[in-house]
Amino acid sequence: MAKIAIPRASTAMIFNDMINANVRGADTERTRVIEASGLIGRQVRWVTELRQSGIPIFWVRVERRADRKDRVDVLTDAFISGGRVPASPVVKGPLAQNIAELSIQPEDHEILKPRLSAFCSTDLDLQLRARRIDTVLLGGISTNMGVESSARAAFDLDYHVVVLGDLCWAADTEKHEWALTKSLPAFARVMTADAAGTLIR
Repeated sequence: MAKIAIPRASTAMIFNDMINANVRGADTERTRVIEASGLIGRQVRWVTELRQSGIPIFWVRVERRADRKDRVDVLTDAFISGGRVPASPVVKGPLAQNIAELSIQPEDHEILKPRLSAFCSTDLDLQLRARRIDTVLLGGISTNMGVESSARAAFDLDYHVVVLGDLCWAADTEKHEWALTKSLPAFARVMTADAAGTLIR
């Protein structure tokens, strides 16, 4: 496959939901698996490289009302088979904040998303275009949900999308791998952060 350059001047990094609720919530086994995966260390190193290169970072996170009045329980097979029990919302507070290792800096951009996609009902597209960004790098949690949903939306908005597979994570390993190898290549270039680093010009 041709090694097409990633233009430094028109590229931005989008991290999806690297928040305490996803990484250090009540599920201690999930926390253990994420910590053991090396995901956080890889993301921290990549963020350092991005800051040194001047590539802007957009942190996308979820924060909803405790009474769930900002959410409709849409009927899906998964929702119905689960007994129509809605998931507890991530509400404003410590669980909705980025993990300490990935703190949001003044030069960064913070986007609150109301749905899976970072682009759905947010000003992310506006903020990217204001900075003349045409290429987005994607990583975060979960690979097959928020990351893939954002990649599809970015593709439809005519962005060049690069998914950094080693900076993504999903609880279901099979779905993680399927997204990276089967579905996402239709909407993005999929590679490691190291590989992307060698292509940034």
